[in-house]
Amino acid sequence: MPVNLRRGVSTVTEIYGVTGMPLSGKTLVADIMKDQGFKVLDMGDVVRIEMQKRDIETEDTGNWVNDMREEHGMDAIAKLSLPYLQEIVEENQDVVITGMRGWSEKNRFEEEINQDISVVSVWASKETRKSRRNDRQREEDVKGDEFHERDIREIENGVGKLMALSNHIVKNDNKSKQELEEKVKTVLES
Repeated sequence: MPVNLRRGVSTVTEIYGVTGMPLSGKTLVADIMKDQGFKVLDMGDVVRIEMQKRDIETEDTGNWVNDMREEHGMDAIAKLSLPYLQEIVEENQDVVITGMRGWSEKNRFEEEINQDISVVSVWASKETRKSRRNDRQREEDVKGDEFHERDIREIENGVGKLMALSNHIVKNDNKSKQELEEKVKTVLES
């Protein structure tokens, strides 16, 4: 447990991991938590940064992530993200990690920071997620794997298990932003 020595008070840093299928609303949930004072660590941003450092094209995201996991284990992206997480925890900031894809990533983070992570699963229907893909037009949505291939890859990487074993489930299907905010606040208060 992090201790804030400057104030002489022991403080517990709250850590949540947000998971879900592509386009389920993970980033929106993290943004709501950010508005509640949480620092956001987006594992997708870490992937994009690392790919850019290596001059890897966006359309190769799925292959690169899979190659990293084959070479370095299923927690490879968590390992890349650890320096960012450790910095946030050392600053005694509450944090939400978005984009966790598997149980091994959760375990890696917990082992390295010696603290439990509460997992929030964000669920939205396939139809809703497809509609969001058309609206969002993020580069990896347009240039990356087809919708079904991406879903299968995410499931194979462990997102289904992490969602099934999560501490909280937030349904984000046809909800207004206000309804979603209320649901997330309920999660944070529990």
